[in-house]
Formats: sequence, structure tokens, C-alpha cells
Amino acid sequence: MITPNRSLLFLLVFIFSSFPYLAQAQDFINLGACGDTHSQHYYSITEIQGPSYPNTSNKKFIKTFKNENWASPLLDQWVVVEGIVTLNKIKEYQGFWLQQAQVASHQNKASHGIFIFHPSSSYKKLSIKPGQHIRVLAQVAEYHGLTELKRVKALTVCANDVPIPKAKIITLPVNSVSELEALEGMRVLLKQGLKKELIVSDLFGIGYGLGNHGQFAVSSQLHYQPTELYKAEDIHSGNVLVADKALDYLLVDDGYSERSPEYIPFPTRNGFSADNPLRIGDEVGPISAILHSYKGRYILIPEGPASDIQIKTKPRSNQPVVSHQANLVIGIMNIENYFNGDPKSLENKDVGFPTSRGARTYFQFVMQTQKLVTALSTIDADVIALTELENDGYGEYSAIADLTRALNQTMPADKQYRYIVPNLKQLGVDEISVGILYRNKKLMPRGQVHVLNYSKQFRHQTRPSLLQRFEVGGSSFYLAVNHFKSKGRPCNSEPEASNSPQGNCNAVRTMAAQALSNFISKKVEHTVPVLIVGDLNAYSQEDPLLVLEKEGFKNLNSVPEINLREAPIFSYSFQGYLGSLDHALANGAMLPLIRSIDSWSINSVEDILLKYDSDYAKPDAYRSSDHDPLVIGIELNE
Repeated sequence: MITPNRSLLFLLVFIFSSFPYLAQAQDFINLGACGDTHSQHYYSITEIQGPSYPNTSNKKFIKTFKNENWASPLLDQWVVVEGIVTLNKIKEYQGFWLQQAQVASHQNKASHGIFIFHPSSSYKKLSIKPGQHIRVLAQVAEYHGLTELKRVKALTVCANDVPIPKAKIITLPVNSVSELEALEGMRVLLKQGLKKELIVSDLFGIGYGLGNHGQFAVSSQLHYQPTELYKAEDIHSGNVLVADKALDYLLVDDGYSERSPEYIPFPTRNGFSADNPLRIGDEVGPISAILHSYKGRYILIPEGPASDIQIKTKPRSNQPVVSHQANLVIGIMNIENYFNGDPKSLENKDVGFPTSRGARTYFQFVMQTQKLVTALSTIDADVIALTELENDGYGEYSAIADLTRALNQTMPADKQYRYIVPNLKQLGVDEISVGILYRNKKLMPRGQVHVLNYSKQFRHQTRPSLLQRFEVGGSSFYLAVNHFKSKGRPCNSEPEASNSPQGNCNAVRTMAAQALSNFISKKVEHTVPVLIVGDLNAYSQEDPLLVLEKEGFKNLNSVPEINLREAPIFSYSFQGYLGSLDHALANGAMLPLIRSIDSWSINSVEDILLKYDSDYAKPDAYRSSDHDPLVIGIELNE
């Protein structure tokens, strides 16, 4: 785990020829004799800790707690403490951990362990090791929520080879966060493991992750976005019990404070790679560690080599599941900002990099293309609905033309793709747009594609949708491709909704859903099959999906008989939560034709280290985007 440079926080320590070493300090009494608990400035470790959580699972109280000041009542005071060294990480973590030998009963359930921040450049000369009974003079500090001792003034070894305090057993989920806070700095043992009781639940986010700090999260189960499972009104009213992820979430560290480590010791000692990945859903064995904390997250610092942690990896899926009854396959994929620069010719393509949203170099763009082509060619769909495509028109050097050419180079003559060209220079004003590829040997578009330009009220916040009729033999259907406004930033037309379970811009997405339904009803007879697809940026039980279902469109994610994988469907992972932002909805005429749906998990469960812009990247399908593709199997009368 990484902690920012704190070299200015400590004083120089003067090393004397005899041990213990002492820093001269006129304002302190002698360190005192070991075991002398009556000397001035002596405190037990538990007396140094900050206030702890009450033992309650009340959600409102937890929220209130997060806004409270957690500083120790002894903040900035100089204290003398004794304890047994449980783990020495002076080289890797600039410090070591102490724990009281005897655990007394405390009403506030304060931790009996503490971190000693001691970034001595002479760590190699210090013989601090687990099992030593140590007496230390240092200053109480708080560092991003961690109570610690810093600026060591004096240290003496009272005894060697002392029995190390027994580890406390943790079982996830805990009943309250107070259980974890009460163990901060102590030895713990997470006994669940390799019985589908402890699994990798998260790989990266702001301030943590495999690539950032050599970390991953473990939980007792996978966690789903609340609005993937429940309606927002039911969550607000308390009609449903939403599990608190904080009670079932611990970070596992590689044991080093190095940022962007070259070697990541997971899932095996061979190290992380494209061919040896750690993925969400992998099973994890028991972990013996020190429980650390940083910025509100609880972190397991392994007592032994992190590579010794047993991890049972799940096999990757080589291809999506499609019903054998299907005679037409539709693929839907967010291709994560596919921008091809500004090529001047087919021979001079390495121009216009870095792009505004996609690849920063031509080399990265080539890798991005290779990964997408591998994924799309494996899907082998007859129609492909794309989102997050550069909105640079439909000419020979456009992004959609580039991707189509690259894909066709891998396809036989009877499976070549063309792309739909609206009667427009480009699709709306946003930097990205939607697009449609199709195999003209399999089906043909009929009529000009319809473009839904949303009303002025939210035109600049919602990208235009495409509605195209296709004909296969004697059958026809309409495909509507969409990309609704994201949750990332507040919309001008509504206040920021950071506390809303539906996120920012829910009203804009809901208006877009209603406008889309109205548009389709004006263009298409209700007896004609229609399939709405795309990245709707809304989870399954959020208002935009509920509006479309109310208008007669069935979300295929909720039809169990066509889910041949017999596993929960999700397409996206965000900070430890899974859910579906990408959807396919069928009207009453289309639903009987659907034979299968699959969310091919090649992206959401993979680490971002495998993305095209990383040294780990390979030209395979895995982490070809941040969204999983949906694959729909349809049976039509040809």
C-alpha cells in the first residue's frame, strides 16, 4: 500500500554506540525501566487510540460518524508505551507495529495495537524484529484516520523472544465497522477461504488497486449496485434491506508502500500478467495479517510474503453463450472512447495523437484496435451496436470506417461488415456517438436510418439515438441504439444528486427514455419487433428502465429462461459494486423471438492493467473496454 512521502514529519534520530539508542531531549525524563507503568508520560496502547464506533449497525449513525473528527485525545502529546513487536516493515512501510502482551477489558473496545512510524535511513542497523518487547518514547499523531506514533525519541528492547499476541479471528461480514476499528494495528486472521467464502470483489478505484498500490479487495460475496436489485423509492423508504459493503470489504496489500509496483505478487508468485491475471470472483485462502487503516479503508498487511496467499483463479470465458436455436446474433458493446486520431491517408495514420478522449499514441490505438477486433470477431454477431465511438463522421478516415476495415480483415468474404451512414455530416455535437455495423450478406437495412435528436431542454446532455429497420428474408425488425447521459457529473438542469442512489442526471436519462419510447411509437407500428439496446447509464431498477418497461419494453436481463449461463447478468464494475449499465429491451412483438442473452464477462471482472495503454496489454479480448458486451440470440423466419 502506498502512503505519501512523509519525510518531513520526523526528526533525525542519533544513533549511539550502545543499544538502546536515544535522542537527546531536555524536555523529557529518562525513558524509565521496562514494565514501569507508573513513570511519568507512560500510557498503555489502548489509551492512545482515538474514539471508537459504538457497536451499532444503524446506517444513519455510520453516516454521521464519517463526518466526525477521529483524532486521538492525546494528539500531539509525547508518550511512553510498551508492547511486543508483531511485524517489522521499516524498509517497506517506514515503520513497525506494536501490540500489548495482555489484552485487558475496555469499555470503548479500543485497539491493543499501534503503528510506529519510524522511517530511519539506518533501518539496516536496527535489530527490531517480531517477538521483541519494546519500550518507546514518541509523539501521538493521526494520519488519514490512522492513530500512530511518530518522531521516535527513544527506544529500548526490554526482552527478546517474547510470545507474540495471538491473532484475532475476523469473519466477513462483520456486524459493525467498530469491530474493525477495534482491531486497527493488531494481528488478525481471516480464516474464510477457498470454500467460496472469501472472494476477490474489487480490483481498483480512487486511491487503491492492483496497479496503483498492489492491492485487491476481498469479501464474502460479490456486491451489486443497490439499484440493480431494488427501486430507489424502496431504498429510500426502507422497504428493502441494503447490505452495507463496508461490513464485507477488506483490502489485501502486497506488503510494500511502493506506488505502481513492477511486480504484483497476485494471483501466484509468478506475478500478475495478461496470462496470469487476478479477476473479480477468484477465491482467496486464509490470510494472516496486521489490520491497518488509511483514508477510511481497512487493509490487511500480510505477515508473510504476499505471494504465499492462496488464490484459486476462475477460468476465463473464451466466447459468449448463444442459443443454438438462434439464427441471428446481435452484439452490443461500449468500446470506451475509440478515437483514431486524424489520419490523412490509409498509409499516414499516426497523426492526431494524443486524442481528446481515447488513445494517447498511435501505438496505443493499434493495441486498442487489436483488442476490440479480437473481442468483436469472437462475438461473431450479424449486427453490432456500438457506443463511445469518435463522432468524426462517416468518411474513409473516420473512426467507424477504421474499425470496420480492421474487423473485416479478420473475416471471410461472407461475413464482411458495412456501417450505417445517417444523412448527416456527424451525429450531434458530442465528441462521441453511437454506430451500427451489419453483415450485408445476412441482412439488409431498409429505409433511411432515423435519428432521434433530443429536445433543446437536454440536447447537449444526451447523445442522439439511431433507429434502423433491418430485413432478414421475410422478417424485419427495428434496432434502436442509444447512449444516455452518464452519472459522472451533475447536469445543468438538475441539482447534484450525490446522495441519490440513482446518481447524477437521473432526470435527464429518464426524459431521454420517455422521448425514445415516444419516438419509436411514432415511427414503428406496435406489431413490428423492436429491440432497444445500448449503454443507458442506468442500473436495472432505475427510473429510465422503469419508464421503458412501463411503455411495453421488457428488459431481457430480467428474463431467466433466456439466460443460458444461469448466472447474474452484469456489465460493469465500479468501486466494488457490479451492475448492468448496458441493456437490451424488447417490445411485445420482439420478445417471443429472443432465444438467449449473455453478458460476456471479458472486461468488468478484469483489471485495468490489461487495458490497451498498459505495458501488460496483449492483443486479446480481455479488458478491451470497461463494459462487457451483450450478445443477443434471435430466431427469425428467414
